[in-house]
Amino acid sequence: MACSEQDIRNLANQLWESEGRPEGQSEKHWKLATRLLEADEAGAHPHQKRSVDPSEKTGETEPEQPDQT
Repeated sequence: MACSEQDIRNLANQLWESEGRPEGQSEKHWKLATRLLEADEAGAHPHQKRSVDPSEKTGETEPEQPDQT
């Protein structure tokens, strides 16, 4: 099912309001709303957070600090 113009309009309006109703940003909000809705339909959720299993962590971690007590 394709995104309806009304769905895009509603989400673009929500985005606009969430940013404090800035002037001259309608095209930005329209494009972002379109991308978000299309990604949602495709099953991709770039804005969805997933929990991370500690065993899956990669990258640097902070070195342990000596006990300061």
